[in-house]
Parts: sequence; structure tokens; C-alpha cells
Amino acid sequence: MRVPVTYGLFLLLYIIGSRIIFIPAGMALGIGKYVILFLVFLLDILQIPLYFYIYEKGTSKIKFLSYFYSRLPSRETMEKSRLMKFARSLGSFGVVFVAAMPAFGGGMWSSVLISFLLGFDRKKSIFLLTLGSFLGCILVVFGIDGLIHLFGLIKK
Repeated sequence: MRVPVTYGLFLLLYIIGSRIIFIPAGMALGIGKYVILFLVFLLDILQIPLYFYIYEKGTSKIKFLSYFYSRLPSRETMEKSRLMKFARSLGSFGVVFVAAMPAFGGGMWSSVLISFLLGFDRKKSIFLLTLGSFLGCILVVFGIDGLIHLFGLIKK
């Protein structure tokens, strides 16, 4: 019974938090770092088609998607943001960088929108977003694991 509760809590933390919150929480819940890496990366990748659909189609009659659309940053807001200006100056690397960011403001929502606004074709966008997600997940998982071992926070 502990496993479903642990993974359910981890999934909830993923939905409401950012990598910098749910990866250490997953480790604290006893989930192995490679399992966390796989789960977080997979969940990131599953978001890409959803956000592209929402950005391309706009609002939807499906309440679930309409709710997500209302929570996403608008094109106008994003176009004027420092994050967009920074990403635009870096081009493709900007999309990778934003997708790799572990904190709020970065991540898949923003990076898909930046890729969309920069006019990258779908294949290139998916590659850049996947690469950014993978790098971000690797950095946070192994960074947190390194800190845990450095400070001896978890006894084995």
C-alpha cells in the first residue's frame, strides 16, 4: 500500500510544483534517483503535445483544456517578458535553456510557448524541448543527490 501512496504523492507534487520541489521530495519519500529521473522526464515529455495543442487551438470546449489555457501565460505577456527576450537572443539554445530551468517561470509551459512564438517547426521544437527537459532533470536529480551525499542528509 505504501508504493501507490508514495507515487501518488510524488505525482501530486509534480503537478503543483516544480522540479526543484518534487525531485527532492521524491528522494525524501524513498523513490530511487533513476526512477525519479525516468518519471519526471516522462511526465515532462507528455506535456509537450498538450501545450502545443492548447497554443495552436486556443480555448477549447473541453473544460479541462480550457482551464489549462486560462492558466498559461498569454502571448502578449510572454512577448514582453524578459525570459522571452533572453530566450530569443539565444535562439534554439534559449528553448533548451528554458525547458531545463527547474524553477517556476521555466519548464515546459514557457518553453513550448517560446518555441511556438519563435516559429520553430514541430520536429525541431520537440527535439529542443526534450533535450532541455532531459538536461534539467539530470542536473536537478544528480545535483540534489550530490548535496544529500555531501551533507550526509540521508543515512543508508
